[in-house]
Amino acid sequence: MKIVLKLTDSKRYNLFVYSEEGVYTVKLSKNFRYWYYALCDMIGFYQNTDINLVIEADSKDIEQAKKLYGNHKYNDRFLRAYENKVICHSTTKENLKNILKDGKLKSWNMLNRENIYWEKNPIGSLLGDIKDFSDYIMFSFYSQNNEIITASKQKKEINIDENQVYAAGGRLYFDAEKIAEDGLLLRDGEHIKIKDTLPLDKYMIWYATPERISINEITTPKEFFECSNKKFMEIFGKNL
Repeated sequence: MKIVLKLTDSKRYNLFVYSEEGVYTVKLSKNFRYWYYALCDMIGFYQNTDINLVIEADSKDIEQAKKLYGNHKYNDRFLRAYENKVICHSTTKENLKNILKDGKLKSWNMLNRENIYWEKNPIGSLLGDIKDFSDYIMFSFYSQNNEIITASKQKKEINIDENQVYAAGGRLYFDAEKIAEDGLLLRDGEHIKIKDTLPLDKYMIWYATPERISINEITTPKEFFECSNKKFMEIFGKNL
């Protein structure tokens, strides 16, 4: 399996992924403030794995990145200056019920092994994600609108319109600081993620549903994201 990372000077993006001739490809711009973290996290994460990471970059840029990165590791057991104390995971209404019943989050592959009636493919397959990604639970920072993923999952197609209509499910908030301290927080240069499973009782702070924040279930990713975050800050903001 192969991943290609292309380092660029583009001002049009920070990082984006696509499939090039069937190969999972990442473009990372040096105009992104934290490009060196992304580059070195990716190198560290895929080192000693069965995934072949091919880096298309000037050797001087790679050396500069390593100097800026210093003694950091992809699994730093602390949060970096740019990382939020809270991370989020979004899911559908039906999946939320199962998560709360199990008392834990589980990776797509773990759920697939347990349930023969589970989804045929993860939503990431539409982006060309490699199979190994499904061994992990993906998170976003508090500030990111990952409700778009849930909406895309429902429609079985990637749609980045935050004003599209969909049925909101659940937005779960987790203590990133505690997760990092316990050595569970992983950074692969693109994602923040956790391997296999994460118990709710130890790490979840709160979760939002349309009912809990008093909005209609049929809404938009933008409305659910903003109203969920507003309610979360009303309850927990002073303690963050």
